[in-house]
Amino acid sequence: MNDSTRPPATAITTNITLRAGMEEPFAAWQSRFTHTATQAAGFLALDIAPAFAGSYDWRIIHRFRSPEALDSWRTSVLRAHLFAELAPMRDPAAAAFDDETVHSLDPLSCVTEVIMTVVEPGKEGVFRAWAETIQASQSTFPGYMGTLVQAPVSDEMQYWTTLVRFSTPAQLDAWLGCPARKQLLEQVEPHIAKWKSYRMASPFAGWFPETGKRSPAAWKQSALVLLVLFPVVMLEIKSLSPLLAGRHVAIATFIANAISVSLVSWPLMKIAVLCMGWWLRPSPVRRWRREALGACTMLALYIIEMAIFMLVF
Repeated sequence: MNDSTRPPATAITTNITLRAGMEEPFAAWQSRFTHTATQAAGFLALDIAPAFAGSYDWRIIHRFRSPEALDSWRTSVLRAHLFAELAPMRDPAAAAFDDETVHSLDPLSCVTEVIMTVVEPGKEGVFRAWAETIQASQSTFPGYMGTLVQAPVSDEMQYWTTLVRFSTPAQLDAWLGCPARKQLLEQVEPHIAKWKSYRMASPFAGWFPETGKRSPAAWKQSALVLLVLFPVVMLEIKSLSPLLAGRHVAIATFIANAISVSLVSWPLMKIAVLCMGWWLRPSPVRRWRREALGACTMLALYIIEMAIFMLVF
């Protein structure tokens, strides 16, 4: 797609790198930024998150309903003033504010609580002020990984949607159950018509149990499942299919799938997770070296598996 056919931009992404020790000032700044940004004309959603847990690299994504609303916010005095406040917190060795490059944050590398809120008519301002207060509190909690706030998308759908991310389920539960949050919820309760929440979980959560660290990235989980599942399926084709040849295809497929799921779930995935744990959840020390070595190891194992079965078949 060339530039002439590309739809107009309706979101702005800003990457920043903080100085060490700026966690608390930045948390307070996030609160002020959220309060101002959500009141901008045409506001749709705001996402503030680090590149990974404990990172000094942060990403701010601000989405609007139209290109005109985006341009108005991007050139506004309020935005310029907020980023002027942020400037002393930035790492002086980092590049200037970057509004284009995005550092990837895999949503399955952390745990997310989705909160749907319907605000009483005329109480939107009260809710925004309250959201500013709770943002300042939750952003200082251990394991905090970012928040996305989305205003109601239409008159028919009056829900404010908030996504709160933490590194681990235990850290998220600690925030959801803490006295400070309960007190804040009591303050806003008279202004809320209804609300509900649910947790977004990894599709492979049973194979990658909680260990006190963040969950493995989704692509790593899928890659390891493929590594384990491929030889099981190939062996079934070689050994089991002849035994099931006389049965109805539905029965044969069910039996084969039942055996595959049983073998993959236990013990093969447990063994694979144990052996590749150093890559699934790498420590911050020499993290990228472990990432590269793990990816190369997985690729080598894929090649070995395919070579073996090419010889067998």
